[in-house]
Amino acid sequence: MKRFFQIALFLSFTIAMVTLLIYVYLKHEQEPLQKVMIHLSRDGEKGFLNRDEIISCVESHLNDTIRLQDVNLEFIEDSLAQTPWIDKIDAYTDIEGNLIINILESKPVLRVFNQFGKSFYLDEKGKILPLSNHYAPHLLIANGYIQTNPVHGYNNINDTIYKKSDLKKLLAISKGINRYKFLRSLLSEVYLNSRHEFDLIPVVGNQIIRLGDTTNLTHKLENLVIFYKKSLVYEGWDTYKTVNLKYRNQIVCTKK
Repeated sequence: MKRFFQIALFLSFTIAMVTLLIYVYLKHEQEPLQKVMIHLSRDGEKGFLNRDEIISCVESHLNDTIRLQDVNLEFIEDSLAQTPWIDKIDAYTDIEGNLIINILESKPVLRVFNQFGKSFYLDEKGKILPLSNHYAPHLLIANGYIQTNPVHGYNNINDTIYKKSDLKKLLAISKGINRYKFLRSLLSEVYLNSRHEFDLIPVVGNQIIRLGDTTNLTHKLENLVIFYKKSLVYEGWDTYKTVNLKYRNQIVCTKK
């Protein structure tokens, strides 16, 4: 009998707690929305996105007396996701009645100039980003015989419509260079030449680095780092006209 009363007491307590939680939740949902709070995550202070503009955009879909239960979180996420510079977004309401929106800004790694005069960014996931009127990050540049134009509605280079473009190779080169702090500061440009091979242009010196294609890319870049650190430190930045990385396990240089 004692065991029975213990079980009954436990069940009564559990039911009471669940009922209380449901009541608190329903009461909370009836409360008016307090304010919109944006948590913006990116590498630096400046970026493509403006916190005040995002708040204004969200508030334009809300009235002053809207209740928490009437806030359409999915609609807000879908609406903001149309902004090309947003990588990830998560919207929810907190216990204090605020609408919290966590946003991860896309991280561009390359600026592309095609041969038609169009320019756009690629982020580290292959997403195609348009230019911004108020922010232009300092990035590695890709130009030359690049024939790809972004197609409306297809905003990632992994889409099949870009299958024959050079954008995947350009992104691979950019990501490869970014793995080395030394190369990030050394190189300013990736040039796709008329032979459909890639050249690297350094910030310092007038030499051209012949990368060729992206075969053995990691090995080529490792060799380039070793070459610059061990050879050009003693011979000078302007000693060579070309530095050729196209051959396996060797670097062929042409002096000026």
